[in-house]
Amino acid sequence: MDRLEITPPTREKLATAQWVFERQLAWIAAADVKVGVVVSVDLALLGGLAAAFSGAAHKTLVGEVFATLAGIGLIIAVICAAFATFPRLNGPKQSLLFFGRIADGNADEYAGALLTASEADLIGDWARQIHTNARIANEKHNCVRHAMIWSFGSVIPWLIALCYFVKP
Repeated sequence: MDRLEITPPTREKLATAQWVFERQLAWIAAADVKVGVVVSVDLALLGGLAAAFSGAAHKTLVGEVFATLAGIGLIIAVICAAFATFPRLNGPKQSLLFFGRIADGNADEYAGALLTASEADLIGDWARQIHTNARIANEKHNCVRHAMIWSFGSVIPWLIALCYFVKP
């Protein structure tokens, strides 16, 4: 591992790094929660659209166009949400924190590396993992944002399509 110049007091810096790391994990978890909401709503809208379309006694070209626009937008939203759920497993080449590197190695070697790591090594490892997780959180939130934009943008054509297919 590369050594960084660390000035005392390192214990406080290590505690701060751990806190920042946990915040990055919270951002990742928040994006994952939003994905569940977006996908649930989008699938419900698609199901409602399919039910209205299949149950319509009379279909018009205008209704079909709006249904198609809504359906395409909702499918794109689900795809964007799906991209947010894919695991990012490309962590640092060496790490005492990243589960992928820990699992790749031998348990005794990991225990030895952890026991012999200096506080400077640990802070450097935390810093690299914080940066990696910040990139992951950023990617996930970008995907969720795009999914939400497509979802909200699909509501208007969805409503118009329903007006054409569901007659009182």
